Amino acid sequence: MEELIKRMSEKLGISEETARKAVIMTADYLKYKLPDTFDRQVDVILGLPEVTEEEIKELGLFQIP
Repeated sequence: MEELIKRMSEKLGISEETARKAVIMTADYLKYKLPDTFDRQVDVILGLPEVTEEEIKELGLFQIP
């Protein structure tokens, strides 16, 4: 996930913090729209095991009621 964050930050001219939030929210959206069988693949491809519970709550992602 860190490589993607750095690339987004450089290419889009945004902070790494903002890029991180964008990656997390995009991954969450993909997991929301795709069948549940794809959740793990999204996590692995984007390195989402690095996402903290605090970030999940702060961003109000789909999995948190």
